[in-house]
Amino acid sequence: MKEPKITKIIVDKSVADQELVSRYKNNNPQAEVVQVALTEIDKEAMFRREPTPAKREILLTEKQGHTVKQCPGTDRTYRCCNYHVINQTSNCPIDCTYCILQFYLNNPVTTVYANTDKLLDEVREKVAGQPNRFFRIGTGELSDSLAFDSSSEFSRDIVQAFAEMDNVLLELKTKSNRVENLLNLDHKGHTVISWSVNPQVIIDSEEHKAASLDERLEAMRKVQAAGYKIGFHFDPLLYHKDWEVNYPELIHKLFEVVDPANVAWISIGSLRFPPEMKDKVLEKFPKSKIMFAELIRGMDGKMRYPKPLRLEMYRTVYKALREIGSDKLFIYFCMESEEIWKRVMGWSPEHNEHLDFLFADSLYRQFPTLIQSAPNRLVYDEGFPLHHEKAEIPIFGTL
Repeated sequence: MKEPKITKIIVDKSVADQELVSRYKNNNPQAEVVQVALTEIDKEAMFRREPTPAKREILLTEKQGHTVKQCPGTDRTYRCCNYHVINQTSNCPIDCTYCILQFYLNNPVTTVYANTDKLLDEVREKVAGQPNRFFRIGTGELSDSLAFDSSSEFSRDIVQAFAEMDNVLLELKTKSNRVENLLNLDHKGHTVISWSVNPQVIIDSEEHKAASLDERLEAMRKVQAAGYKIGFHFDPLLYHKDWEVNYPELIHKLFEVVDPANVAWISIGSLRFPPEMKDKVLEKFPKSKIMFAELIRGMDGKMRYPKPLRLEMYRTVYKALREIGSDKLFIYFCMESEEIWKRVMGWSPEHNEHLDFLFADSLYRQFPTLIQSAPNRLVYDEGFPLHHEKAEIPIFGTL
């Protein structure tokens, strides 16, 4: 995968002296550089322009307000895991047909917040404020975590910063193979490099400008050799011809490269999107077939595959992960109901806070040097009205 060639770098004077700005300039000598004093009105006017091809204009500016936020997830009808996100970059150079960002974002430029010290200080304050809780924080909500890393080298800053914090794990989620900046860092086991994965036929038809499956596999090989933990996201599963063969074959390929003992977690989810997004996808990607599948409106108002099809796909992938990978893998559903959990896995987290605790408990059991002491469920249940002093905790490998 090649990082898109940046044509213009717009530098807000408020961040002109930041290291991240120098990196973008030095790593993109072909780009026009413009320095401006931006007001909020200026930014609003800029965002009303027509989008540029492949988001090749970069705006480097200062983030106002909080950068670290809880993942928006969905309503409590579906299980969510109390994950946190860092929105340091907004817009993605990879053009996936199913990407929900094309509905929520319509920026003509890629916005990058260059005041890195403020962002990292906010993370430190966040995790220090709850020292008995273990946090999972990722950068992949509004952009691919590594797609711009050859320009920004931001992974160096954030990985090394997280290495010095006790009660947190960083996740860099990607569809790229740009891992060069990661390989010689002292991450101290506090970073998970995770990949969204699909069969090559889906990458070809629906994940435009993303790394190929072989490129992702080679990147996995490199980061595993460098001691990183690895994650997989089978999300979204996409219905297509021969899906029931293609997904198990994909799982075989993944575990030919990755040792299951190094896998921190695996998510499973299916196609879902706001109904209003359908026309935008058909207009932008006329050759895509994903919108012609049978879809219904879910309990959260998003379009989804009907429950019988979701169950069939989930059971196929879950069974293959257990049989090909390991019966000890930590596997969870992203934005699915208690009923789906029970009908596929035979159990369900009681609520979102319980799932958050199960992540911490699994990491403590699998990676003993990562978390200093056994997680206390009451710490995680604090935001839930019902506390459970005797929790029934599934031990992965016995389900």
